[in-house]
Amino acid sequence: MTVIGITILGSTGSIGTSTLDVVRRNSDRFRILALTANRNVEKLYEQCAEFRPRYAVLTQEAEAEDLRKRLRRDALDIEVLVGQEALQEMARHSEADYVMAAIVGAAGLLPALAAVRAGKRLLLANKEALVVSGALFM
Repeated sequence: MTVIGITILGSTGSIGTSTLDVVRRNSDRFRILALTANRNVEKLYEQCAEFRPRYAVLTQEAEAEDLRKRLRRDALDIEVLVGQEALQEMARHSEADYVMAAIVGAAGLLPALAAVRAGKRLLLANKEALVVSGALFM
């Protein structure tokens, strides 16, 4: 069976944590490539420690540096990236088979669109992308 690589945009929110629960119960079928969060360093750190993604993304440099320090302290080899472009990069990454778009509001629009343009299977957990740019996504 092929293992499916997943990027979760918004992993610390309710949809993101529910997605990780599915991954946890099906670890033979899925692996996490990237986890992203707005500012919740504590929860993202806990998720990184459990799921060991290759990448973690935060929107602000201060929070990203905090996460880097925590990961180094515990010898977790996870690359921490910052900002909107990093979100898009993870959405179109060659190892991401599925992209869970769980970022609330219009903030998730550009990374979701990047996933679609890269031919990824996009799992939309919000309606904003379709309301704002439905023609592009369809």
